[in-house]
This record gives sequence, structure tokens and C-alpha cells, in this order.
Amino acid sequence: LETFCKNGGFGQVVKCLNLIAGKTTAVKIHKDGESESILWEIEMLKAIRSLDTEKKNIIKFIEDFKCHDCSCLAFEMLDKSLWDLIEKEGMPLSLNEIRPVTQQLMVAFEALKGLGIMHLDVKPDNVMLVNHKDQPFRIKLIDFGLAHPVGVLETGTVMQVLAYRAPEIMLGLPLSEAVDIWGVGCIMAYMYFGDHLFPFRCQYNWMRTLLHLLGQPEEDQLNDAMHTWKYFSRDHGSTTQRWRLKTPGEYEDATGVRAKVLMTFLEFSENLEDAVEGWSEKQDAIEYEDTMAFLSLLKDCLHVDPARRICPGEALKHRFITMIPHSYSKW
Repeated sequence: LETFCKNGGFGQVVKCLNLIAGKTTAVKIHKDGESESILWEIEMLKAIRSLDTEKKNIIKFIEDFKCHDCSCLAFEMLDKSLWDLIEKEGMPLSLNEIRPVTQQLMVAFEALKGLGIMHLDVKPDNVMLVNHKDQPFRIKLIDFGLAHPVGVLETGTVMQVLAYRAPEIMLGLPLSEAVDIWGVGCIMAYMYFGDHLFPFRCQYNWMRTLLHLLGQPEEDQLNDAMHTWKYFSRDHGSTTQRWRLKTPGEYEDATGVRAKVLMTFLEFSENLEDAVEGWSEKQDAIEYEDTMAFLSLLKDCLHVDPARRICPGEALKHRFITMIPHSYSKW
């Protein structure tokens, strides 16, 4: 054991020296011993071993072992998370920095899609910089503790931290790999604004933010979803009886949870397009075109309907990605 790295809900991560290989590794120590979730994570990690993790921008899993009745997972040692970088710098990234990160994430999710695996925990904490000093913005996807094959989870299962949770999870609709592309979109927005697009605490406020930025889910989605009743009511005052967002009071009556409606930095924007365009300082024609390309891909990733959300293979052909500087092309 060399250094303690971080605590998490699962246990902790420590920096260790592998005495046989002479290499530093990150060891994830689980609190719960041989629980079903750990066995599932190991199964997912072994499935991912079939990939060239270096080319696919996914953390390299070395081995699993037991230590004092704790289950341990050893991984290659990486640098710091995207969250660490942005919080430490206290400022958002430029489009030329956002681009390679997004491209590498899409490569990772294209590879996972080929295996039929959903990551289900996409957030800035789980995007690690490999070696930011020597390889700026070279990243790898980490933490497969919530990963599942497509089709295994029951509809209505709640996954992900709230701020990075996809609409189909919030509403209780079937899940697919599109869940992870929503997470990539949220990370793109986080890098651009330097703040999270959606709230972390209140589910009602999350749904209110969704409608404000991206519009209401389609009627057929709301008709089919398991959790529509929490957030929406039929508008009996209209001839069509369409769904409408409940008031905070109606939400509390339905769920027993008090809504915490808080103002965010996006309140004064009409929608996502307005927020992105209004965030940029005065730009020349080339910079404006780049911003519009970014916005286009962002909207494609954040489509409320998962069936219409862009897939990673299509995203890699998007003009925002294909403008990637030559220095990053080797990744």
C-alpha cells in the first residue's frame, strides 16, 4: 500500500505497488465482501477484457483477489478525474479540449455497444485523465460497478446519480445503450459550462429542468412510462387531455416528497440552444461554426427520446468530432 486515493459508496480505492510486476496499481476494495454486485462487476470487467482497452479508452482491469475477507479489484493507475480537473481549475474547457474527450468517450461506448454492455454510471468522476501532463486530455472510462448487459435490468430500475440520469430511467421506460450517450451529453455540457446541466438533489426539479431546456417528452413516452404519475397530470381542462407537469404541490401530494425548486445558472436561458449560444463570448465566423457544431452534437446526445438519440458510431462521424486536431488523431 502506497497511498489512499478516494472513498466511495462501494468502499475505497488505494494506490498500491505490485511487487512482482514492479508497477503501481489502483486497487478498489469493496466493503461488502463477496456480494452479488461485486461478482457482477467482475463478470463485466472480464467481458471487457476482450477489447483492446488502450485503443478503446477503457481502464485496464488486471486481476481480482481477496484480502482479509475483502474483495479487491486491481486496475492500471491513472491520473485524475475530469471532475477533479474542472473543479480544481474552476473554469470550463474550450471546445478544442472538449472535442478529444468527447471523441474518446464515443470510441469507448461504440466498443461497449458491440459487446451489448451498458455502463450506467457515466459522470465526470468516472472519466479519468491518463497522464494529463504528458498526454493532455487523453482519457479512459472507469468504474463498471453498475454495468449490465442490455435487456437484463427490469424496466423501472433506478440507476445513475440524479444529475446524469437519463429520461428513460426517470420515467421508467426500457433501457438501452442510449442511456450512456445521454451521460456523454451531460458531460459535454459540464465541460462547456463548468457546471452540471441537471440538479443533483430533487427529482421534480430535474424534470422541470428537462422541460425548460429540452421540452416535454412525447405523449407516447408518457403514456407508456411507469413513473409518469409522479411528475405529470392529465390536463382535463383541454379537449385533448394532454400531459402537463405537476405543480410542486401536486408532486408532493402524489409522492410524499417536498419539491425543492432552486434557481440555476440556466434559468435565464429560454432553452438549451439559448444557453449554449449565450455562454460564448464574441466569436469570429470559424468559432461560431464550431460552437454550432458542438450544439448540434449536444442536442443529438440529449434527445429526450432514446430511440432518436445519436449512437456512438454516428457521433464519431459528426462534424464536431471530425474537426478534431491532428495531434489527437492517434487516440
